[in-house]
Amino acid sequence: MNFSHIGRCLLAVLVTLGFPAVPRAFAAEAKGGACQLSVFAMPVTMEGMRASVPVKVDGKQTRFWLDSGAWFSIMSLAKAQELGLAVTAAPKGLTMSGIGGSFRPKIARIKDFAVVGAELHDVDFLVGGSDAGNGFIGRNLLAAYDTEFDLPHGRVGLVTPINCAKSTAMAYWAGDHPYFSVELLRGPAGGVVRDLNLPVIVNGVKIVAAIDSGATTILTRRAAERAGIDLSGPDVVPTSGISGFGRSYARGWVVPVASVAIGDETILRTRLLVIDGTMGEGEGAPDMLLGVDFLLAHHVYVSQGQRRIYFTYTGGKPFVSAYADKPAPAGAALPGGPSPAAKAAVPEGMRRVEATDTAAAPVRADEFARRGSARLAGGDTRGAITDFSEAIRLDPGNASYFAQRAKAHGEAGEDETARTDFDRAIALAPNDPKLLTARAWIRRGEKDEAGARADAEAAAKLTPPASLEMNTIAGLMIELGDAARAASLLNATIAAHKDDARYATLLNTRCWARGLAAVELDAALVDCNLAIRLAGKAGGILDSRALVRFRQRNYAAALADYDVVLKGHEDEARFAWSRYMRGQTRTALGRADAGKIDHDAAIKADATVLDRARRYGL
Repeated sequence: MNFSHIGRCLLAVLVTLGFPAVPRAFAAEAKGGACQLSVFAMPVTMEGMRASVPVKVDGKQTRFWLDSGAWFSIMSLAKAQELGLAVTAAPKGLTMSGIGGSFRPKIARIKDFAVVGAELHDVDFLVGGSDAGNGFIGRNLLAAYDTEFDLPHGRVGLVTPINCAKSTAMAYWAGDHPYFSVELLRGPAGGVVRDLNLPVIVNGVKIVAAIDSGATTILTRRAAERAGIDLSGPDVVPTSGISGFGRSYARGWVVPVASVAIGDETILRTRLLVIDGTMGEGEGAPDMLLGVDFLLAHHVYVSQGQRRIYFTYTGGKPFVSAYADKPAPAGAALPGGPSPAAKAAVPEGMRRVEATDTAAAPVRADEFARRGSARLAGGDTRGAITDFSEAIRLDPGNASYFAQRAKAHGEAGEDETARTDFDRAIALAPNDPKLLTARAWIRRGEKDEAGARADAEAAAKLTPPASLEMNTIAGLMIELGDAARAASLLNATIAAHKDDARYATLLNTRCWARGLAAVELDAALVDCNLAIRLAGKAGGILDSRALVRFRQRNYAAALADYDVVLKGHEDEARFAWSRYMRGQTRTALGRADAGKIDHDAAIKADATVLDRARRYGL
C-alpha cells in the first residue's frame, strides 16, 4: 500500500514505542566491545500466507497480521466494529491507494494496545478499504527500528543495535557461514514512515521492489514488459480476482521468469504473478512486492542505520503464488543448493553464495506450532505434521494445534486422520465459531442436516455480525434450505463493506438468497442491479437477477437474463441450474416444449438440480 502526497503531509505521525527488549550479543568488530542487539521478539503464527501476532485491544485478546507493505497500521470498518472501536474522520484530503484503487480512510483510536505483553496507549489505526479479515500492523511499527523477519522459525523482531559499527554484518545467525546482502533504498522525500524498498533484477533489468509481509510476491505489468516477459507466451497462465485494499479486482498472469537477482542471490527458472495494474498511486510506488512467500524461504534483517538488508536462504520455494503452482517441498533444489549447471547459468556479474540458517531448534509447544505453521504455508506438509504432533505431545489441551494438524493432514490427502484431529479440536473448543462452521459443512456432506443446522446457528451467534465469516455461514444456510435466514444474516455484513472489493459479491449473495426464499423481492432486485453496476454483467449476478425476476413473474426479463448466462454454455454441467430455470421460465411463458428440452438437459447434466429446485419450491 502507498499513500498520496497530501496524506504524507497530513499524517506525519509515528506511534511512540516503548517495547521491552532482550539484549543479544554477537561477535563483531566494534569499538568498546561486542555488538549487541536489543530485540523485541514477536512470536508469529502463519495463518495460511498471513503472519499473525497476539495482541490485546482494550483488553480483548485477538491476533493481528503483520503487513510491512502498509505504511500505517490499518483495519477494516467491520473489524473496528467487532472490536467496539469508535471511528472518526481522518485529516481532510487523506487518501490511501494500493492494489485495487484508492479510498478515503477514517481513524480508530485504541486506548490500550498490547503487543506480546508490551502495552501502548492511544494508538491510532486507519480504518477502511477492502476487508482482508483482520487488522494489520504496518510500517509505523515494523520499520521504526531495524526489523528482523524470521518467519521460518515463527518470529519477527524489532531491533535496536548497540555498539555496532557501520561495517558490522548484521546476519548474526549465520555465524561463519556466507550470507546474502542488498542495498536498502531510501523512500521519497517527506515520507512519513521508512520504506522497505530494495533493488531487484528481473531477467537482467533493475526494478524497485518492496518487502511486503502482507502479500505474496507480485510484479507490475510495466515492470514485466521492461524485463522482456511476453504476457501472451505459451507458458503464461491468465488469472483474475487479484485484490488489495482497494475496491476493485485486477486481472493478471502467472509467467515463467529466467532469473530474479536480489543482491548476491539469484533465483533461476521461477514463476511470478504479474498484475495488470500498479501497486499504488503517486511517488514511491514500487513495481514489485517481495512477499511473504519470499520471507518464508529466508531469514531477513533490515538495517535502517546501514541502509542494508542481510538475508540467508532457509529452504522451500521462494516465490509461491495462490495463482501459481503448489509450493515445492523443503529441501528441493532451489536457491542455496543449485546444481553445477544452474550455477553456470547465472548471468555474468551475478554471483550466488551458499547461505545457511543456524537458528536454534524449537523447544516449547508454541515454538513447534509456529514452525509447523510456517512449514505448512511453505508447502512442507510432512514437516508441518511432525511439528504439530510434537506441539500436541507437549500441550495436548490446545485445540489450535489439533486444528492446524487437521489442516496439514487434509492437504496431504489424509482425510480420515484429518477428521479425527478436527473432532479432537472441536471437543477442546466447542464454542469456536470457525470450527463450528467447518463441522457444519462436514455434517451437511454426511447428510446430517439437523446437526449441520445446529452448528450453523451456533456459529452465527458467536460470529461478529459484520464479519465476512457471516457470508460463509449464509452460504451454508442456503445449502440447508433456509435462504431467508441467510439473507438476514448478511444485512450487517453488507452495511459494513460498502468500500470493499467484495461488496458486489455480498450483494449478489443476498439477492440470490432472497430470490430463493421468495422474500423482499424488490429489495433483491436492487441488490442485483447494484452488483451489476459495480462488477458488470457477470454470469453469477445475472443468474441471481433472473431468479428474482422469475419470482416476480417478470418472465420475459428473466428469460433475457438466462439467455445471456447460458450463451455458449448450454450443455455444461456447471450451468445446469440456469438451464433448468430457463426451462421453467419458458414453460411459464407458454413454451412448454422448449421448456422441457431445457429441463431434461439440465437434469441429465446434473441430477441434483431437481432436488435443489424442490427444496425451494421451484
